[in-house]
Amino acid sequence: MDTETREPGGEFGFSPQEAPPLGRLRQWVRSRLADACPDLLGDVELVITELVSNAYDHAGGLLAVRLSRRPDGAVRVEVDDAAATGVLRLGASTLGEARGRGLVMVDNLSRTWGVWRRGDRKVVWATVPAA
Repeated sequence: MDTETREPGGEFGFSPQEAPPLGRLRQWVRSRLADACPDLLGDVELVITELVSNAYDHAGGLLAVRLSRRPDGAVRVEVDDAAATGVLRLGASTLGEARGRGLVMVDNLSRTWGVWRRGDRKVVWATVPAA
């Protein structure tokens, strides 16, 4: 697990019953990373969107999203979901398939990513390198 350094904006909280407010979330990311280059900002927005969507689709809902900045400019994203357990698997991205690409994109855009436990939550994290 990477060590967090400085918070560019802290935590964005959710209600597990609430539909994912993806537009509001991306707006929050843009405001917290206002000084980031457009490529990094776009990559972080895509990674957060995919991890949040997975939390809603497969893990019983989303609880929180956190951002932190590394000394090298990389951004760490953490997504807490409501699943007590769970294994994430990279899907096979094939032509014509509308599903199974989310973690493939996260894997391609991130320097590293993984899963760990925080109490009764599962935390999926990714470190997006500075562009």
